[in-house]
Amino acid sequence: MAAPRTWADLPTDMVFEIFRRVPCAIDRVNMAGACRPWLALLAEAPPAPPQLPSLLLPHADGATGVYCYLSGCRDHNELPGRRLFDSGPRHFGSYDGAWSFLAYGQTHGHRLLNIRTGESHAAPDVLEDDDDEQTHHGMVILAATLSFPPDNKDCVAAGIVAYQPDVDAPRQRHFAFWRPGGEVASCHVYVAPNAPPVEPGLEPEDVVFHRDSFHFLTQGERILECTPVLGVDRDLLAVVADLPRFQNGGRSYAEFVRARYLVESRGDLLMVVRFAPDPHAPTSSFKVFQMLEQQKPDGAKGKASWCWSELDTLGGRMLFVGRGCSRSYEVDQYLGFKDGVYFLDDGCFYDDEMMFLGDNERQYPCSDIGKWSEGPPPHVNRYFPEQGPSQDSPPAWLLH
Repeated sequence: MAAPRTWADLPTDMVFEIFRRVPCAIDRVNMAGACRPWLALLAEAPPAPPQLPSLLLPHADGATGVYCYLSGCRDHNELPGRRLFDSGPRHFGSYDGAWSFLAYGQTHGHRLLNIRTGESHAAPDVLEDDDDEQTHHGMVILAATLSFPPDNKDCVAAGIVAYQPDVDAPRQRHFAFWRPGGEVASCHVYVAPNAPPVEPGLEPEDVVFHRDSFHFLTQGERILECTPVLGVDRDLLAVVADLPRFQNGGRSYAEFVRARYLVESRGDLLMVVRFAPDPHAPTSSFKVFQMLEQQKPDGAKGKASWCWSELDTLGGRMLFVGRGCSRSYEVDQYLGFKDGVYFLDDGCFYDDEMMFLGDNERQYPCSDIGKWSEGPPPHVNRYFPEQGPSQDSPPAWLLH
């Protein structure tokens, strides 16, 4: 009787097929490590698809789980650097390459940290007054993103911030810009020629870097384009702003709008609108719109106008939404995955008081996390419905 074959005797093409069905790069390494011949084949195997974002989910005990969607939401306990998130910092953004924006003092101590390497850059705690550069205001960064990776000489950061213009005035929200490592952020912009003025009241809801400019989604579903201008010494000299004309901004919806996000996808800009039955209910559905340029009549002059056109289908997309860090992925690269919108519990973005509360009073909700699928019928799968609140941070994406 012949001896049974071992795993090491499997044909190469069969091993490659097994690798293909394990899309997570971390899982592939762990699997190959169990069989020495497989470990040698790993370098020759077809590459894994781009790693989907992992979920950074703070727990009530202060620890942070790192949940991988490619692994069926399994916690990657072995992920290097995960303990850097435990017990303390507030997450307010992510960037590709495992970069995370953190506030180590909740309302101050802002930093940009790489979870893999430990490299970090300071982010400002103060905002330069729009009318007087010598006057500074303490600020809290609510969301942030980058134009390029931090080691790029042209990298500029942009964020949505809250600050008090006067001691007795309520906090208000504004856009802000700074260079990595900078101590002071600026909110001053120069209006582009022939552009309408940037009026007060355009409170930003999200920001993304798209086609050489930061695009802020404002109340009323308008877009504010802000283009950074760097000097010869790579200092941030100015930010030039433009306000494209929209024909159908400020629409009304039957359901309560919980959030709006901007996502760059296939070279276009998408707006994702998140709904709930009422302000206290969990997420129930989404609508996705594409920013389209309106055709001008023959002979018409002046600047082009734009509109938000609702998509009938996601068209093979997986959208991971989060302020300043939304990403789009192609379903056909991921065996077994389907179209959908993956979302975080980020309702605290609208709660200006939460981060100012004491350690035992802060409660960042962490249960409205899941995936909305188009259907039919459309439905929401909630992944952590029983997750209790965190006193340190809302959930966040880790962009690998």
